[in-house]
Amino acid sequence: MKNQITFTIDGKEFYVPEDYQQHENFTVISIPENYQVEWDNQEDPVQNIIYTMNKNAKDFLLIDKSVAKLYFEDLSFAEGRSIIIESVENIKNIYTALDIIEQLEKIEFTKTDTLIVVGGGIIQDLGAFVAACFKRGINWIFYPTTLLAMCDSCIGGKTGLNHNREKNQVALFSAPAKVILNINFLKTLTASEIRSGLGEIYKLCIIGGETFFEIYEKLVIDGAVYNIADLKKLILAALYVKKAVIEEDEFEENHRKSLNYGHTFGHAFEILTDYKIPHGQAVALGAVIANKISLDQGLINQDLYQCLKKYAFELVDISLVKTISTENLAKIVKKDKKVLNAEVSLVLIKKLGNIVFVKMLVDESINLLVNKIITKEF
Repeated sequence: MKNQITFTIDGKEFYVPEDYQQHENFTVISIPENYQVEWDNQEDPVQNIIYTMNKNAKDFLLIDKSVAKLYFEDLSFAEGRSIIIESVENIKNIYTALDIIEQLEKIEFTKTDTLIVVGGGIIQDLGAFVAACFKRGINWIFYPTTLLAMCDSCIGGKTGLNHNREKNQVALFSAPAKVILNINFLKTLTASEIRSGLGEIYKLCIIGGETFFEIYEKLVIDGAVYNIADLKKLILAALYVKKAVIEEDEFEENHRKSLNYGHTFGHAFEILTDYKIPHGQAVALGAVIANKISLDQGLINQDLYQCLKKYAFELVDISLVKTISTENLAKIVKKDKKVLNAEVSLVLIKKLGNIVFVKMLVDESINLLVNKIITKEF
């Protein structure tokens, strides 16, 4: 198609407008309703949140503890209608979700009111889950405050809670009414948090193909981005790749599975290091494992493998990987939602912008395979 960037997933072509960087605000086509992604370009990201909360006396604020501490002198504007939650994996469960629902019941929250969710992926998962379940669905607006949430999870509607030490086992789809992005939230992130977000951007730029990966190579230097405006360019690149995919396959019946590139083994790295390796960094490592399998199967050449490995390793403390015991890796992978009939559909690459699915039996041989790759490649 003319004036379109093209990439391929399992033989199907997907398109992103060449001038996407000029369209920072956009609509995501979704079921049951489309939703807006908008940029708030105010220097102070708090003002838009306060403005939104003041529209309705019963709108409720769900906010990350660290964000509240960093950005709000107090929450008097949301007195009696807010809950502050520490953003750690072990609270992302059904019990915390029920606690939030109890708070909504206390203020007699109705379906005409809105849940305002401010934070990263953990807070998003909790807010989205509650919004989908409470009263069979309530409106919610998401203000992502991490690079990981801005570049990836803020669109697509996936939400999941952890159960029995397994990630996202209690899961559903719950898209917000609106996503509001403010780049200035990223100024207070740690270098590790930035690298975690870059891990998902790395993944999406590989899926999107050469045009997108060239942007990544140009703007990400030694695992860092030195200009806040460049982060915005990277976020838009990642979101437009994801937008193209989810609008064709919102509920992951087929091609959306490509967005799990790096995740099958990435989730295992998170669990096996007790989340010392954060999500986006773990995804980059999982992509290295997938790419080595692609190399061994003759799908990609050594030059591409080494290039992608270099950029992934810039994002991660590799010493953490070398402490991992892969003995239980197969057990973790077996619990992955993508496993059917003891087979996992691995997301592999044939080249930048060309994704394929390859089935692999989930048994003890996976332990040996990953251990071999870690030993030789990490």
